[in-house]
Amino acid sequence: MTPYGYCMCGCGQHTQLASKNDRSKGWVRGVPLKYLKGHNVVVNAHANTARAIGNKYLSSHGYVRVTLGSGLREYEHILVAEKALGRKLRNFGRGNPNTEVVHHIDGNKTNNAPSNLLVCTHRYRTELHHRLEHSPAWPEFEKVTRNAKGARHA
Repeated sequence: MTPYGYCMCGCGQHTQLASKNDRSKGWVRGVPLKYLKGHNVVVNAHANTARAIGNKYLSSHGYVRVTLGSGLREYEHILVAEKALGRKLRNFGRGNPNTEVVHHIDGNKTNNAPSNLLVCTHRYRTELHHRLEHSPAWPEFEKVTRNAKGARHA
């Protein structure tokens, strides 16, 4: 059961006090709301669908994605890494060598255990992948190449 004054979606955040009485919404002035704004919409309306908060699925690239609500989805390895760091990853734009990215140490894109994730710069990960691709010690490492347009493929 969710503690009094906390959002019932399970996010663990405190809710605001109702500023007015509103029977249609179940609000009583001065009493904590049941949900934070927007947190009950997806849970109630789509509880048994792919859009429900917390649902996981595999992306077309083999990574686990998590539904966060309001149509937002995020890669699970990024959420796990940010929780371990206690902050968001630094993002200087796609392809910027100083942007922080998450590397799966064992090469398994679905293994999102904190001990299997390495937060590093895009530059470092590129060098790491280059070394792994050419290492006889790890022959099963997925080779990544680029087509004529620069798109990556295995």
